[in-house]
Amino acid sequence: MAYPAKTTRWMGVWLLLAAWLAMGAAWADRPAISEQPGPRPGVGVLPADGSTPQVNPPPFAWPPQQDAVEYVVEIASDRAFRPAGTLRIEGIRYSLYTHTRPLRPGWHCWRYAYRTSDGLTSRWSPVRTLHVSDQAVRFPRPPTAVATERLPAEHPRLLLRPEEVWRLRRATRGPLHDRWVRLRTRAIAALGLELTPEPPPFTDGQWNAAEWRRNYASARNAAQTAELLAFAYLISGDETYAARARYWLLHIASWDPAGSTSMRVNDEAGMPILFLTSRAYSWIHDTLTEPEREALQAMVRARGGEAFARLTNSHYEQYAYSSHAGRMWHFLAEAAIAYYGEVPEAERWLDYALTIFWGWYPVWGDSEGGWSEGLAYWNSYMNRVTWWLDVLRSATGIEGARKPFFGRTGDFPLYFAPPHGPVSGFGDYAERAAPAGGASVVNYLADAVGNPAWKWYAQQWDRAEYADTPVGFLRAARATPVPAAPPADLPQARAFRGVGWVALHTHLEDAARNVQLHFRASPFGNISHAHSDQNAIVLGAYGEPLLVNTGLRPWYGSPFCKQWYWTTQAHNAVLVGGEGQPKTREAEGRITAFVDNGEWAFVEGDAGEAYPNARQVVRRILFLRPDVFVIHDHIETERPLKCQWMMHARSPFAVADAQPCVTLTHGKAALLAQFEAPDGVTISQTDKYPLEPEVTRKPPPEWHLTAESPSPATAHDFVVILAVTHAGEAYPVSAVEPTTGLGIRFRWHGRPVRIEWMSSSAAPPVQGATAIQGDDGRARVLLHLGE
Repeated sequence: MAYPAKTTRWMGVWLLLAAWLAMGAAWADRPAISEQPGPRPGVGVLPADGSTPQVNPPPFAWPPQQDAVEYVVEIASDRAFRPAGTLRIEGIRYSLYTHTRPLRPGWHCWRYAYRTSDGLTSRWSPVRTLHVSDQAVRFPRPPTAVATERLPAEHPRLLLRPEEVWRLRRATRGPLHDRWVRLRTRAIAALGLELTPEPPPFTDGQWNAAEWRRNYASARNAAQTAELLAFAYLISGDETYAARARYWLLHIASWDPAGSTSMRVNDEAGMPILFLTSRAYSWIHDTLTEPEREALQAMVRARGGEAFARLTNSHYEQYAYSSHAGRMWHFLAEAAIAYYGEVPEAERWLDYALTIFWGWYPVWGDSEGGWSEGLAYWNSYMNRVTWWLDVLRSATGIEGARKPFFGRTGDFPLYFAPPHGPVSGFGDYAERAAPAGGASVVNYLADAVGNPAWKWYAQQWDRAEYADTPVGFLRAARATPVPAAPPADLPQARAFRGVGWVALHTHLEDAARNVQLHFRASPFGNISHAHSDQNAIVLGAYGEPLLVNTGLRPWYGSPFCKQWYWTTQAHNAVLVGGEGQPKTREAEGRITAFVDNGEWAFVEGDAGEAYPNARQVVRRILFLRPDVFVIHDHIETERPLKCQWMMHARSPFAVADAQPCVTLTHGKAALLAQFEAPDGVTISQTDKYPLEPEVTRKPPPEWHLTAESPSPATAHDFVVILAVTHAGEAYPVSAVEPTTGLGIRFRWHGRPVRIEWMSSSAAPPVQGATAIQGDDGRARVLLHLGE
């Protein structure tokens, strides 16, 4: 039937309108993206809108979406996302995507969506932009298929390839002879060891620290024995070692993978079993019978499957602030490489590990190389991830150390644990002096990236040689050591802004002359192995600890940890109304100023978010090199409260009668602390803790000093001069007196000094003074150094 033209036109309009309405209805039925904060701290959306990532391509991350089975990402040159100019990636498994090719320099837009199991595709996420700099490090992730194609078809696959074995054997008769003799001596001793019984369950099924440590040590030692014997076979060809390694491996495989050494019950026991037995399996693979291989494959499927489920079920790719998982992913990768082609899950395990490494790893680190959990855990995690760098290189030929973090992170221990320094920053175990252990990692990184100052650092700690372990033997065989050179050209102060740590020094390379202060105001909050110590300091001089972190860690989460060791009260920080900071991700701080001109240095930290009962908590530190720190704390509260200034030392403080000042002598160093709070302070000290630590050993004697404001108020200002000298010598400051407002004047080595702390940018300048500014350009302090 023919219709009139006018009718036909109207029918077309109605059809278009109906189609448009149908499309709108279909769009309305599509699930929406949710970017609400998850149940745990997460990495959020990466890259941040408008940011310029340091790596090309950057990782893309977003909160996992409920009911999502896969994701789609689009990257385009503009917000229209025209098909011709849009890169579309489908079938993404996780809420973290790492691209396999660099992006062109310039501005890009990106967005993501997800698909459900019933085939629905969500609406698009908000569009975000990023700028790819032509200076960014090109570090594209290899496709999993390419990585697996590079794996050796035969064994060994972990830490070395089949074609390397003969060269290593030849080297044992040449440059590696002495090292091989030491390693073989250990292996001969291991031949006579009795098998370690399977660790028993916890008594009455209840976790306790002693049995947890015992079981962890038993599992680790058993797996290390198998690793050592297997490596001795690989290098010597002597099947005596292989037979005993096989005996250990099959014994460990007989342990219940869901029992006392499972990841669920004791992941510190489960993790070494996962990766160390994988090394041993690959190294003696040619000596195993098919039934023996099947038994070990069954073990790794159970243990690797548990690790993979733990990571993916918790969405570790987004909720990354789980400390132990920061090792588990690359231990799983070692198992994946060893058993690739032999267990079906291995390819997916390896794909996941590559996603994490090319993603935000390390989540605890920052772009400058800092580590928010502190030096002890920097050492622990860097030591282990260097194994992964070796595995990645030998198995795929990829240099993971090209990631910018690894080219910078050796500076972190250099500044916070300089050779034989008396203090070591913050976090678990930072009550100790600077640790030597991290120097071994720095030595490895020095050779990996060619940094002479790092090699010098390792030499100062006597850690420039690789250990007598299988990994150390391989590193010694391959390394081309970089020549050492002292850090003469490095600045004497350094801010690691991403983790919120600052180090101020006078003689970084010489502990006997060095005066050093460490400061923390971290955007990572107070989680994991960090303490509730935003805006805290530690101070050391001439090799002696002066102001220290206190207590010790019996075990993670012990009552003493919770009631003292982790608390703000146990650190050189302020309390507001007698209360400190919670141990939460939200208790954040940030560095808001850092300046160093050589003669003096200045840092400001804002910890207002960290105190539940404060509106503002700001600490400013002016360092007049080489021996005076002037600190200003400004605190504002909603209701009148008293505030407290905490100091801790390993010797008692001497409190003056006539004025609010204290002195301290510890070993070869001495400290004067003079308070110039407008309303004065009340000073008290004790050598007691609120409870005793749950260990037989006790911390060294410690004294805890409190300088308290005399009456409640809604605003408090503490101005404190810390002057350092050698024990028995005169302090470098004299004639201290307040000026108007928050000003202070004194003589420093006879030189007149006037400091005016700024409460607003409108304050009049001091004639001839230097205005020191914060990140926002506003003056924080006026400094006048007279002649």
